Amino acid sequence: MDDAERQTLERLHRECTAALAKLLKEGEEMCRVLSAIERHPASHDERRAIMEQRVKENAAQIAYDSARRALFTRAGWGV
Repeated sequence: MDDAERQTLERLHRECTAALAKLLKEGEEMCRVLSAIERHPASHDERRAIMEQRVKENAAQIAYDSARRALFTRAGWGV
């Protein structure tokens, strides 16, 4: 493997790691939002917060999946 290929793999690894960290952060925030619900059924504001967090968490999941797929593909292990 030449230097350019190694640098590409290292960059993809950093991007994958950063995307995973973002996913973890958003997942933890979802858990916090859900655990903060004070009554059932949830209020309108609580439901809105949950939906907003779901959007963030889903976006983080998509970004991580994309970064992971790019890393696997570049490493020759296409998924």
